[in-house]
Amino acid sequence: MALMKTTGLDWRIAFTAITGMICLASLIYSRFISQGKWFPWVSLASTGLIITALWLPGEISRTILLDAAALVLVALVWSQDKRAGRLFLAAVLVGSILVAAGMMLGGLFHEGAAQPAGLTAKAVIALVLIGYAIKLAAIPFSFWLAPLSERSSAMTAVLVISLLDMAELGELAALRSSTPWLFADAQWIWIAMALLSMFGGALLALAQTNVRRMLAFSTIDDVGYLLLGLAAGSVGGVLGAAIGALSHSLCKFLLFGAVGVAEDDLKHPLTTADRGMAGRHPVAGAAFIAGALGMIGIPPFIGFLGRWRLYFSGIEVGSIALAIAMAAATALALLYYVRVIHRVWLGQPVEQLTSAPGNSFWVGAVFIVFIVLMIVIGLIPSIIPGLAGGMA
Repeated sequence: MALMKTTGLDWRIAFTAITGMICLASLIYSRFISQGKWFPWVSLASTGLIITALWLPGEISRTILLDAAALVLVALVWSQDKRAGRLFLAAVLVGSILVAAGMMLGGLFHEGAAQPAGLTAKAVIALVLIGYAIKLAAIPFSFWLAPLSERSSAMTAVLVISLLDMAELGELAALRSSTPWLFADAQWIWIAMALLSMFGGALLALAQTNVRRMLAFSTIDDVGYLLLGLAAGSVGGVLGAAIGALSHSLCKFLLFGAVGVAEDDLKHPLTTADRGMAGRHPVAGAAFIAGALGMIGIPPFIGFLGRWRLYFSGIEVGSIALAIAMAAATALALLYYVRVIHRVWLGQPVEQLTSAPGNSFWVGAVFIVFIVLMIVIGLIPSIIPGLAGGMA
């Protein structure tokens, strides 16, 4: 696999393990906090398709299976909210058609295809770039992610954001390794889209009062960092993006999972008007804080292993100015996470709830396992072969 040859990280093994863990964790979660009638079956089906796609040798087969997984998840989202389902379906169809058209036009479904010349090469780059931007909800193509995050169940959002989107990111990283001209010939367009996603996502997240919508825009913010690493194209940049995707998957499970626990107690969407949720759900509060720190790239969480590589890749491709811009975007991310942690989780409660918290022991146990896993990998990255690779 091209990605392993470039970075030394066996993406298939690492992402398969995390995908399996998140699927199992989401099934345990759904036993105690309902995620919808069809969630268990859709979770297993979509996860099976994603894992199978990771291990297939042909680009066509992988693309078809990931698109099939996306359509299965569309059906789940649609069953929970028709508007969110329609927007997600539009994103899946348009993004998949554009990527497939670009791959076919450029002969990219065949390994070792030569770079097309002239306008054909530009058309291929445009189709692939816009198609993946829609699939990953990069700005300005992020129209579908906030409604999905807000209106579907917490674990449904996790399946889309943590598994499907990060599997697509892995495919894009593989293309970066096998077909470098897709990025090299339009490097600053990719970088501009990455910066727009970083700052646009962070500023939009700051403007939200609904915590789930904030998490949707924080996803867009984080995707910007991952795209910048791929645009840089160095070993460190591509490896940083791959590690960042693994961390993103784990962190989003914790963040959305914690919000789901609070909402199950409150019986309404969690907003910045709610206070003191950690007092009733301390493990969920710890999970949210750990997920936020991991997303920002604070050590000792796994996110740090990817984030510092992304900073160095930014310096390599755009000098210190790009690294400063990345640091500014991170400062904005710190602001919106600290605001929610301080006001919603650690603040004084304003709503008196007389019932006992419905937080299950098993849901809390899953949160603890994920937090420990993120710290252990961050401290001992060598437990995943290639994770401690270089940045040259």
